[in-house]
Amino acid sequence: MKEKPDTLWGKAYILVSVANFFSWLSYNMVTPVLTGYLKTLGGSVFVCGVAAGLFAFTSLLSRPVSGLLVDALNKKKLLYIFTLLMGASLFLYSIIPSIPVILLFRGLHGIAFGISSTASLVLVSECVSEARIGEAVSYFGIMSVASMAIGPAIGIWLSDSYGYRVCMLASTVMLFVAAVIAAMFPYIHRKSEIEFRITDVFSAPRIVEQKLIGLSGVNASFTMMNGIVSTYLVVFAAERGIHGSSWHFTVNAVVLILTRILMARKMNQWSLKQNLYPAFIFGIVTLLLIGWANSLLLLIIAAAAKAMAQSMSQPALQTEALRRVIPEKRGVACSTMYIGGDLGQAVGPILGGLLAQSFGYGNMYFASVIPLVFACIYFVMWSRSSR
Repeated sequence: MKEKPDTLWGKAYILVSVANFFSWLSYNMVTPVLTGYLKTLGGSVFVCGVAAGLFAFTSLLSRPVSGLLVDALNKKKLLYIFTLLMGASLFLYSIIPSIPVILLFRGLHGIAFGISSTASLVLVSECVSEARIGEAVSYFGIMSVASMAIGPAIGIWLSDSYGYRVCMLASTVMLFVAAVIAAMFPYIHRKSEIEFRITDVFSAPRIVEQKLIGLSGVNASFTMMNGIVSTYLVVFAAERGIHGSSWHFTVNAVVLILTRILMARKMNQWSLKQNLYPAFIFGIVTLLLIGWANSLLLLIIAAAAKAMAQSMSQPALQTEALRRVIPEKRGVACSTMYIGGDLGQAVGPILGGLLAQSFGYGNMYFASVIPLVFACIYFVMWSRSSR
């Protein structure tokens, strides 16, 4: 990597951010329509569920290895190669109408995503000065949020107008565009003192940054909240007779983008405590409002509160992970934080489903406050011990 510039918006930072946007755009275009495509091939509800969870599961499995690879090898090549692998995987399960083939390459797609996303976040930290990492991480995250705001609509429109295969091939093109942009990234690889050995995969101290395990759990509490809200809000609203629940997601995306932009520079100045304490409050308020909701207005207020929780927690935790370790270990630091996020996103809907089945959706949202409360208590103790 060349000498870090004082400016944020250098060529390297712009390229890695735009590549991240197209990568996420592809994901958000294909994910909402994959279930419908599988049903046209005779897939059962169970198969559709497996396909939906397989990407997240294989991405999670790749995280420990991704950190080791990113710390030891050429980060630009990793980003480029695994973005290409994502494109190749998506292309193959777009043109081969076979459920086993789709499941196989969907899983491979998730593995490649886990490695490329870790590489891209570490590259962000190498594009900017240490003093502006928080701001850089926050703006970088806006790219994925923006893709979430428009990707599903584009994917559904393409599949409705031209068919599932056209939608999936268009998503493939987005990944190849991301790969081309990644190839343009200005990067000079310096051989790392950290070597990658296969045996390291079986060594917990090598694949997980020990000092970040607790904060990774805190991250899991926020992604668990997000997973539960996103998964069950529509059916919960229907049960309560609340119409227009899709506005919750629209408002959440808009407020999320605006708050990320407005608060980006604060990430350079505020401590982790200044970000997380309000985030815990906003997260708890979100779940309580939804649990009490009997009108669309409460769901919209909850959407804004959830956006504030997301805007203040995720960039702050990622920035802390990058700052807590030496630059040569930032790959493992990022993957450790991602492991918590992926686990929360995966486990939240499962636990939420069990709670909803036994106690109802409203009580499920109230009970979902508990992980955030425990995470907040842990963070208070962690902050005191870290002084």
